[in-house]
Amino acid sequence: MITGTVNLPHGMTARPARATDRGFLSKMYRENRDDIRMADAERDYIESVIEMQLRAQEGGYGTQFPDAVYMVIEKNGTRIGRVTLDIGKVELRLVDLDFIKKAQGKGFGSSIIVWMMQTAVKARRPLLVPARRDNIPLGRFLEKYGFLEDETMSDEVYARMAWFPTTDEMSGIASIKPRPAVVGTH
Repeated sequence: MITGTVNLPHGMTARPARATDRGFLSKMYRENRDDIRMADAERDYIESVIEMQLRAQEGGYGTQFPDAVYMVIEKNGTRIGRVTLDIGKVELRLVDLDFIKKAQGKGFGSSIIVWMMQTAVKARRPLLVPARRDNIPLGRFLEKYGFLEDETMSDEVYARMAWFPTTDEMSGIASIKPRPAVVGTH
């Protein structure tokens, strides 16, 4: 379904992650864990927690999402982020989307989600996206595009949001744009 390099909006591309990307991905993960750094604890302890979570993430995704595609996002040949998409038999699922600090807040994440919605249309499957409840802009974007919260998969930290392509979108009659939420295909 997704092979090779994918062209994305804003001059971005996504390509399969390579072993040579490990250092970049680890550094980006560590730099983006401000939530853990706010804890009232010694710096060495906080850094060890971040390292443990990085190792758990690296090991856990493979077990939990065996059909996941791991991609590095580049802009003009420079690595700026990562996206992990699980391609299941029933749905597509965003597992992880992250950007370096300089690339955050520029609308790149929204364009990646629209690309995933287009991929879901082609696959004729719903798209599931985890949204941190404290990420208000992401929640508003998802609601604007017709995502619904699946409360059976949500928890206190994450709302698991589901998007269902319509029959018109799957047949090419309608393009992806803001719309009210629909359940199933209509």
